[in-house]
Amino acid sequence: MKLTGGSLALAVLALGSSLGGVHALFPDEAGRIDWYRAQIGVAKKMQAHTHNDTAYIYSITQRNAVAALRADDGQIAWRQVLSEPVGTLLARDDRVLTLSSSSSSDAHVHVWDAGSGALAWGFSQAAGGGARTATFVRDSDDVIAVLGDELVRVAPGSNTPAWSLALNGTAAYKRIVVHGKSVFAIGNVASTRQAKQQLHVVEVDTASGAVKTQYSTAEGVSLGGGSLVVLESREYGAYLVWRESDNIVWHIHRLGMTSPMWEIYHAKMVEVALMPPDMLTSTIAELDTDPGLNDATPRFTLTYTRDGTQKTVVVEMYRTGDKLEMRKIASFTDSAAVAAGAQRTVAAVRTSADGVAWRVRGGAKHSGDAVYESSTYGGVTHAALVFVGSAPRIVVQTRGGLLAALAGDSREPVWTRDESLAHAADMALLALPPPASSAEHAAKETDPSVQPSAAIRFVLRWVATAQALVESVTSGFGIGSGGHGGEHAAAPTEGDHFGFRRLAVFGSTTGVVAAVGSQDGAHAWAHYLKTRVERVFITRGSQALSSAAPIVVAVGRTRNATVVTALDALTGKVVSRDTLPFAYTRVFELPASDPVSGQRLLGFAVAEPTPRLAVWPATVEAVRALGAANVPLYFELGDGAGSTAVQGFRAEIGDDVAEPWLAAQPAWTFDLPAGETLISTSRYEDGAFHTALQGRVLGDRSVLYKYINPHVGALATQRSAGGIGVYLIDRVSGRLLHAAEHAGALVSTGHPFLATLSENRVIYQFWQPGAPAGYVTAVVELFESDQPDTRDERTEVSSLDLRLPSVVATAFVAPEAATALGTTRTGSSITTRDVLFALASGKLLALPDAMLDPRRPMHAPTKDEQAEGLVAYSAPLPLDPRRVLSHSHAVAGIAHVRSAPTHLESTSLVAAFGLDVFFTRTSPSGTFDQLSPSFSKANLVITSLALVAGCLLGAPMVRRKLTNRAWA
Repeated sequence: MKLTGGSLALAVLALGSSLGGVHALFPDEAGRIDWYRAQIGVAKKMQAHTHNDTAYIYSITQRNAVAALRADDGQIAWRQVLSEPVGTLLARDDRVLTLSSSSSSDAHVHVWDAGSGALAWGFSQAAGGGARTATFVRDSDDVIAVLGDELVRVAPGSNTPAWSLALNGTAAYKRIVVHGKSVFAIGNVASTRQAKQQLHVVEVDTASGAVKTQYSTAEGVSLGGGSLVVLESREYGAYLVWRESDNIVWHIHRLGMTSPMWEIYHAKMVEVALMPPDMLTSTIAELDTDPGLNDATPRFTLTYTRDGTQKTVVVEMYRTGDKLEMRKIASFTDSAAVAAGAQRTVAAVRTSADGVAWRVRGGAKHSGDAVYESSTYGGVTHAALVFVGSAPRIVVQTRGGLLAALAGDSREPVWTRDESLAHAADMALLALPPPASSAEHAAKETDPSVQPSAAIRFVLRWVATAQALVESVTSGFGIGSGGHGGEHAAAPTEGDHFGFRRLAVFGSTTGVVAAVGSQDGAHAWAHYLKTRVERVFITRGSQALSSAAPIVVAVGRTRNATVVTALDALTGKVVSRDTLPFAYTRVFELPASDPVSGQRLLGFAVAEPTPRLAVWPATVEAVRALGAANVPLYFELGDGAGSTAVQGFRAEIGDDVAEPWLAAQPAWTFDLPAGETLISTSRYEDGAFHTALQGRVLGDRSVLYKYINPHVGALATQRSAGGIGVYLIDRVSGRLLHAAEHAGALVSTGHPFLATLSENRVIYQFWQPGAPAGYVTAVVELFESDQPDTRDERTEVSSLDLRLPSVVATAFVAPEAATALGTTRTGSSITTRDVLFALASGKLLALPDAMLDPRRPMHAPTKDEQAEGLVAYSAPLPLDPRRVLSHSHAVAGIAHVRSAPTHLESTSLVAAFGLDVFFTRTSPSGTFDQLSPSFSKANLVITSLALVAGCLLGAPMVRRKLTNRAWA
């Protein structure tokens, strides 16, 4: 007996539709919906140090981080993120010393445990000139520092200095040397009409702080000027070595000795090949920044150029009896960075077009070459030499932000860290092309113009269904490996059915554009542009089975020019690079595409020499395409911090287009009230004003219609009399829509003003001092009328004749300081939104939209209000751990929160980045369009197979029964 064709087809169809067509979140995706990357930023200074037999690289960074990296694998052993710039770093024994100063000029001394990063002790003091330098007292835990114009000695745990000394206010003391029983404070004295610049030295008794002597020396040079070094030797003393600008010899001065003031030494005795012209352009630099690294024979570098070749000589100072001597211990050619190590070792790193070459000299010689394209992260700026066991390891920092360790014979770095993302200024999410079967790709590659027929597409769909079935079965039964690749896994080139898998393209202020996978942070590509990147745009997206590559555009600037670089978004290859002869104030997408490249046009608001709107691509054809779109173009100027008036302009497209820019005519001017200056401007992010619901349904089934206007902008001002003002204006007409005053509110670097716009709401936060002090979150909601069921019935409306909105506003007390605000977005804006708070503690908090509803009643809600979903007003916003999207991660320094829709209406992608980077996805209204995570694929497979088996087994019995009935 056989199963009929129709029954068999029905059974197979049931199996295929129930298995292959299912796309949902399953248990095997646990741990893959978010990823987190802790970062430290680009290092300003690095120091290699071994603590408890573990080699570390200690660093202070441009993002105000103090960090210890394990030299063997590059992982962060510990990290401390400060709120102020750090200028001094010194690791000694089991302690790490840092010195920083805040915007209020308070100086902070911190001493950290070298192994754990715990604060051992600290000291703070008001310092008018800021924190300048500090060092440890030898054989002691005490610290001597220059804080402002004071030299102080501080003991652990003390709130007051052991002693302090007022220094000469005309000198900037930037170096301290402790030798024996003396402390030498060395400062630069600026030149005057009567005298050249010189150094001033103050010798102080280490124990009492009493001045022993003070004098001036080294005329014509300065600390950090490339012509002077300070050498410290526990055995020989402390010395200054310098070369006057018009001299070819070195002057050597022992600190504390004024007779004779200096000795003369000729550098040719160190480098025989050195000629007088070479000496006049040579520079010298300190190498042993840690005096404990090589106490007996301190070293420095001499760099000179001959015949276009740069040569660096490492010089070592020593004494023979009472005579000071110097000798060359190593030399390197065209070295980008030189580092000192223990055991009299030195290392040099050279960047070339095809890699990085490194050399170690002193003791056993080591050398190697690593494959490295400088176009990805730029050249090497500085290096640190550390020994992991007996093997040397050179850790290099590049201009773009790559941190890499080089060692051994391997052509690949031992480890790398991409720290460019710690300096990200903007991010764009690229939707990858949807998954397609290999047969579809093959057909397209054979003839891109040929589309598969309906029959072929049917077969290909069943092939894809079978593949999905196999993947579902194997993953359901735990076959195969799960997990995620992390930073070094392969980045995606193809999307998924849900729209979760994308490329996140970051533009950083270090000049790097880098792409990572949105699901796991896997590195895709990076490119170093050499100019600061401020904005990134996806100007041409991905298309299924299209040969046209998606394009990402990075916008940066130099002093008087704008640099626009277009890159292939999948590979990072540069497609075009244009330098435009103007400085822009704002860049935004225009409502038209370039007829040649198919890219979305960009508009640059330019103020000088005359207001205009420049168009990119900078072609006449692009401007004509913009004119054909027939969309009015408005932009503002004067909306930067410190402005007292904002002016709107309308761009005019003439009939005869001859230049790639549009002349602009003034449309309106919004003058701020007297005594107020602008501190920030906020607009809708792309798509944030979209809504599926034009109104709010009240409890009695009437409707309050939302005031939806994509041209609303929020201006925040600082008032000279105190407090802040917030103004909502229409950016097309310049009309004032709403104004609010917050007396006593304070905005500063430590307490910024933050705002986000979403649908018909404006949410902003500020610091309110006083009793009680706290962070206030204000919510302003705009409606077309305060009367239900009343709306503007016109079919065509314009910002030039819009009615003023009805405003409902209230305020809440935030749980803690926020560093960025945002809202979630979905494809059709049907799902309710969450308001995203990036907290200073590193938490990413998502509060439901209803919790910040300004219509929450002050009393117990009535039945109608309950039907509307309103709850009684409560000023404090809760810090509910269940609503912390970042879970246990402390995402440091969040400066931006972005959200993007997926193909599922329930789910949004959320990115938070600043110092660290965190990606996740969230479902504010629940996963109503997805299967439950507890859904069992294995049970589904078993059930479906059982049904098919039942059909196969039952068919003969049914047929026999029908036959018998027919014969009855």
